[in-house]
Amino acid sequence: MQFRRIIFVFLSVSSPLVFADALDVSLNNNAVAFEYSTSSGALTQGNSDFHLGVLYNGDSMNNLADAGMLVKGEEGDSAGMSLSVGAKVLVGMIKNYTPGTTQNVAAIVLGGELAYAFPALKQLNAGLFYFAGPKITTFGDASRAGQWGLSLAFEASPGTKVYVEYRETNFGITSTGQTATLDNATYTGVNLTF
Repeated sequence: MQFRRIIFVFLSVSSPLVFADALDVSLNNNAVAFEYSTSSGALTQGNSDFHLGVLYNGDSMNNLADAGMLVKGEEGDSAGMSLSVGAKVLVGMIKNYTPGTTQNVAAIVLGGELAYAFPALKQLNAGLFYFAGPKITTFGDASRAGQWGLSLAFEASPGTKVYVEYRETNFGITSTGQTATLDNATYTGVNLTF
């Protein structure tokens, strides 16, 4: 039931964005994630991307919604390397961190992504992302937030990438002072650009 609500909200918000240019779907044995993004050319002048995503873990019943913007830097002298910086809003629920409880967490996180396209094989690229939010930008039951991941992607055809990615999202819990992991897993995904 919770998963249906998340998907309904995701589709309701993203359906007016017919000008969006990418859909990303990733999954593993216990979780599924969707992300919809658009380049700045559809909305504003500039070199930035806007995205909206949801994640649902059927095993732990944890879920996460995120929205954000990344501004891409110029490649410059470092051929094959690109850097993007930006901000995200994360809103999630962590079930059973303490048995029988639900932690409602939210944060504004800042960070970036670093991508590298291998010179010998331009279709293959590796990526790293890291975002963090201190106490002042976290809300609900959270006192801090962090999100990071590593990926390896292959462009199977123009507009279609397949990838393997490890990602982790965690929040510091105010009541205990400890870190609760909302999600940490390896995902297989496909990114479709249109």
